[in-house]
Amino acid sequence: MILAMIVAGFVLLKLSGYLSEIPLPDAAPGSQSSKLYDSQGQLIYTFHGTENRTIVPLDEISTDLKQAVVAAEDRAFHTHPGVSLKGIVRAAFSNVKEGDIGQGASTITQQYARTFATVGKERTFARKLREATMAVKIERVYSKDKILEFYLNTVYFGRGAYGAEAAAQTYFKKPAKDLNLPESAYLAGIIRSPSRYQIENNPTGVAAIRNRVLASMQEAGFITPAQRQAAEQVDMGSVFKLSRISAELETPRAGYFIEYVRKLLLREFKIEEKDLLGGGLKIHTTLDLRMQDAAEKAVRSTLDREDDPEVGLLAMDSQGQVKAMVGGRNVDDPKRARGFNFAANLPGDDGGRQAGSAFKPIALAAFVDDGKSIKSSFPGPAKISIDSDLCLNEGKPWEVSNFDNAGYGNLDITQATTKSVNTIYAQMMDKVVTPKMFIAMSEKLGIPIPAVDEGCALTLGTTAVTPMEMARAYATFAARGKRPDPLLVLKITSPEGETIIEKRPRSEQTISQNIADTVSWILKQNIVAGTGTAAKIQWPAMGKTGTAQDHQDASFVGSTPELTTAVWMGFPPDPVTKEIPLMRDVRGKRVTGGSFPATIWKQFMAESLKLYDKHSDFPSPKIAGEVIAPAPPPCPKTIPGDLNESPAADGQSAVGEDGKVLDNCRKPAAFPSPTPSQLCGEFPFPECTTGQTGDGDPSMPNARPGELPRPCPFLRCATPEPTESPPSQEGERNPNRGAGQLGEPCFPLCSNEQVDSDPPDD
Repeated sequence: MILAMIVAGFVLLKLSGYLSEIPLPDAAPGSQSSKLYDSQGQLIYTFHGTENRTIVPLDEISTDLKQAVVAAEDRAFHTHPGVSLKGIVRAAFSNVKEGDIGQGASTITQQYARTFATVGKERTFARKLREATMAVKIERVYSKDKILEFYLNTVYFGRGAYGAEAAAQTYFKKPAKDLNLPESAYLAGIIRSPSRYQIENNPTGVAAIRNRVLASMQEAGFITPAQRQAAEQVDMGSVFKLSRISAELETPRAGYFIEYVRKLLLREFKIEEKDLLGGGLKIHTTLDLRMQDAAEKAVRSTLDREDDPEVGLLAMDSQGQVKAMVGGRNVDDPKRARGFNFAANLPGDDGGRQAGSAFKPIALAAFVDDGKSIKSSFPGPAKISIDSDLCLNEGKPWEVSNFDNAGYGNLDITQATTKSVNTIYAQMMDKVVTPKMFIAMSEKLGIPIPAVDEGCALTLGTTAVTPMEMARAYATFAARGKRPDPLLVLKITSPEGETIIEKRPRSEQTISQNIADTVSWILKQNIVAGTGTAAKIQWPAMGKTGTAQDHQDASFVGSTPELTTAVWMGFPPDPVTKEIPLMRDVRGKRVTGGSFPATIWKQFMAESLKLYDKHSDFPSPKIAGEVIAPAPPPCPKTIPGDLNESPAADGQSAVGEDGKVLDNCRKPAAFPSPTPSQLCGEFPFPECTTGQTGDGDPSMPNARPGELPRPCPFLRCATPEPTESPPSQEGERNPNRGAGQLGEPCFPLCSNEQVDSDPPDD
């Protein structure tokens, strides 16, 4: 305490020396707009306040507000000489104890001096001395009432409102002279932190700060206990008649990005709203307006009907720098930007939708990380029931089916991924990956999994996730295992050019390079000949489709080594029932990740990647690890036209890749073919019997020309004239397959698809 008294005495001594040096201000400083720039230095947006700073005399400000401000900010206002000796001692003691200039001790006069005059904002003893000196000078020239009038006409109340009159109109649509007790107590309480006590985001805090001021007013003798009690009973939510915050969007360009950054500056960077609206800040961001324009064009040209679903798009480079953001389909409506952002959430906000099979690469990465080879293979029946304790669903077996109930044979991991086979990924979760391993890998990729979602169904994308989170995960794969931190704001400078905040890209190696390379390589095959062919572009790219159950959500997420983009599509919940409409008929289509989302992704990437001088490819991985259920032998290239007249008396034969008859297919008795129902539960191809019974084998009544004995029971019925077939959507069976072509087999022991299961050597 003695030390604090010494400090206070030193302050008072210094004041006398400053009195002759600090002149009184003669005008209030004009506010300066803050500007938002993209990564190329192009102006994106200007934040500015509508400072309808209507100056009113003190007698046109309600007595309740004057008393509330004095009680809340400076109870000794009418007796001190501009500075509070008790406050100086208290602040000095606190600052000496803490070792810095943290405690304020500012009177109303000092606050006015700081707000009205240019005394600086740095926390130093010199600044506090200048402020206190000016306060003493102001007190010598002006009366207390005049000083209070000055203060109440200049203090910032939030929402762009400077002064009591503007605040009364902004919050309550009435003049300052008509403010009542609870309204006045609220306004006085928010002076120190206006953005913290807004009804939209902190209704509990609104009542609490009002009641705190009411208590101070009673202690100061301004109101009675009965008045306090009556004011505390008022529901503030029914009192507000709020005007719009003044930083309204004047242009639809990058509206969702602007609003996201605005909230980020206020919440995460702790920028005061008054400084954002009038502090002259220069905010440099990672956005590239050229890419942003390409994103908005891709969305607008693909989904331009009023009844189309919503969309979210987010693009980031390999360092996590966000280059484009579209948070909703109607990019020309700036009011939408202040609503829900389907592309990204701020930390702590709820949101996100299911990613569907776009989540499967997480299980794939965990599978490889566990030492398993992508040459492993699993059967892919149309449906599967898993009753292991690990995967029980509310105590019942986990029932999994493929898209459109399509059945597949034995497929290796590459094929299972490019065909997006749910039943194979379900087996991978049950036998190898486990939910615990999946969650650990997901967190390494930057996607936290809620505790309620800790089941085997994770691999099918049942967790709510945003395009920003998905883009970050795939960017980790593209960056060879380096997980980037999402970055939107690079630098904030003052009007004088001083750096206030500076951020640099940050990445962390969270998975090995080879795991990331393996996933990228397989997903590259998916765009070449899998469910993602609609997203094929002229440069090397990888990606994965995702379609949630019943077509509720659809996604496409993909990368080049330079840029990663995630696109989501879906209807918002019904505001009344909270149910989410399904996308079973959008412009006559069932929406999948390979439809509209892939189209938007392709249009955006094709345009944005033109901005890069060089385009690299993904490195080939090293295939290693334990092989589970080795893959079957290769399929023959042709089917003999007249198997009925085969010279082989002991069975059927087929021609192999070398053109020679496969002798190991001549012994049906020793190697009987399994029936179609044994292999995949259904056989959706035309019957074509020969009248023979498989050489007396009772398991093969009406044997078909394509039913050959092991180890090659993969041939199906074929007609002499092959039929061309268009590519199918995600997991969707082509009805023409099987009519004169080898195509995708129902029989599980081999595959004829043009998916490269072996990466080239580096």
